[in-house]
Amino acid sequence: MKIKFYLTLFLSLFICSQAIFSQQLNYPVKTIDGKEYYQYTVQVSEGLYSISKRFGVTQAEINRINPEIHDGLKAGQVILIPKKETASNVSVSSQEVGIEYVLHTVERRQTLFAISRKYNVTQDVIVQSNPILKERGIQPGDVLRIPVRKEPEQKTEKKRLFERKKETEPTRTSERTLHIGAEGNFIKHKVAQKETLFSLSRQYNVTVAEIEAANPDMTDGLKAGTVINIPLKSGMKQTTIEAQVPKAIERPKVVKTTYKVAYLLPFMLDNGNKDTTIDKFIDFYLGSLLAINNAKNGSMNFEIHTFDIEKTETKVHEVINKPELQEMDLIIGPAYTAQIPVLTDFAKRHKIHTVIPFSSKVSYIDSNPYIFQFNPDQETQVDFLANKLKTQFASSNIIFVETGNAGKSEDDIDIFNILTKQLSRQKISFKKIKSSDMSQVENYLSASAANIFIFDSERFNQVQIHLSDLHTLSSKYNIGVIGQYSWRAVSGKKPKMYYVSPFNGHMTATQFYESEFKKYYGDMRPITNPRFDLLGYDLTTFFLSTMLKDGFSFIKSDSPIRFTNGVQSNFDFQRVGNKGGFINQNLYLIEDEAKSN
Repeated sequence: MKIKFYLTLFLSLFICSQAIFSQQLNYPVKTIDGKEYYQYTVQVSEGLYSISKRFGVTQAEINRINPEIHDGLKAGQVILIPKKETASNVSVSSQEVGIEYVLHTVERRQTLFAISRKYNVTQDVIVQSNPILKERGIQPGDVLRIPVRKEPEQKTEKKRLFERKKETEPTRTSERTLHIGAEGNFIKHKVAQKETLFSLSRQYNVTVAEIEAANPDMTDGLKAGTVINIPLKSGMKQTTIEAQVPKAIERPKVVKTTYKVAYLLPFMLDNGNKDTTIDKFIDFYLGSLLAINNAKNGSMNFEIHTFDIEKTETKVHEVINKPELQEMDLIIGPAYTAQIPVLTDFAKRHKIHTVIPFSSKVSYIDSNPYIFQFNPDQETQVDFLANKLKTQFASSNIIFVETGNAGKSEDDIDIFNILTKQLSRQKISFKKIKSSDMSQVENYLSASAANIFIFDSERFNQVQIHLSDLHTLSSKYNIGVIGQYSWRAVSGKKPKMYYVSPFNGHMTATQFYESEFKKYYGDMRPITNPRFDLLGYDLTTFFLSTMLKDGFSFIKSDSPIRFTNGVQSNFDFQRVGNKGGFINQNLYLIEDEAKSN
């Protein structure tokens, strides 16, 4: 087996500085085309990520408005930041002229962001129209009032006539030619009907601002039949310039002899200070390389492309503009939730199978059949835990503890309340107490049954003293706590603990794997739990074996995709909806005995 490694390193500055967006922003304001922008001066060692957090906007928004920063930020540089409309300025009164409401029932795995996109309103407007969301967040089954602007009847009728006219008009194919000259390299594109700046930016992997900059005379907007310049970027293949609308690369329908795999992970190679948060991603990559090395199959070849995308959306944009990425058969990554929408959109347009190994929140997976999400979402975990409480702990004394510091999950879900509601619907008895009642907790304990505690806080420091007290009482009572997996690695007194996890909880791999790891990496064996090198090994082994077997032909099936030979994790990928991607449904309930340190 021949394996080619292409390591692509990107230079950029990244220093994460925390800022509170709610504080008063006293920066000069500039108005352009009726829109207000802050004029912000970039500080020394300041990165795009920290600026986006300071102003509460996305990196993509800043990039779009400031095309000159694509090559990096410079201290002293003045950039424009879109001024966000605050919730206090948003009027959602039902008396407002031209406003009416529609009712929307929240579906499973649907987020507030997705709903706002569907109705073209902001999330703040939806929250203002539904005050209950301020108290507990969005939940499946909620019926929300969504304000929408009502068009005058005359205008609506004209719109219908115009739409009918457009349906009878033939769609013209766009034309384009390649221009290379001293004034720059660009594609001359003849605009077809129904094309927009946004659709052209998606088609050519450039930004709307870059198209506008290349066409200074386009003052009256985009018109069908006109010829505009599209800047030619390094990520475009000149060999694909043809006189027709470009088509996404067709994925192989048969097994090939060479497969191309790309890893997009945050290695932070250019970060001067050691970032310990990326150790798990390095471990993941090491395990993946062992899986590739073991996937020998005669003349089968693998080309492995590795990209350091750090922690920003900007880096992902840089990578997807590289021509070689469009030729991948499989992409693994990214790690951070904010980076995922950029890559998954690219994967859908180019029909590239993509594995999201870490995040449990993948937007629009219900409409993207090329995505595989390993980490089950929070609703899947709640369903799993509710089933365990109904079966394994059916005769237990279940006690929910309200600490007053409850938080929502990454999916914007109030797990504590959803779980108690599920138990109530299933008529499973439980008690609910406050943390102040823990001083007299023996009044709530059962001497004959197991006592299972669940806290509403995800933070260990907020429950540590209670865990220590329960550890002391565990000598007299049968006590267990269902806790967050992150608590497992924290030292301190704990009673018997249970954790819901997609990992089986064992730190020791098979003898073959451990010998292979030591052979290639020496004494670098990870000591964390879970072991992310084993996750990389299991995921890569599964997807490489799938490619070798049938070239991803299974994607046309709605049947679950299962893997039962994992070293640390098995998989049960199930499709989301009729045309969606796949989410792993396999979970484990890990049990740890009581610990005194």
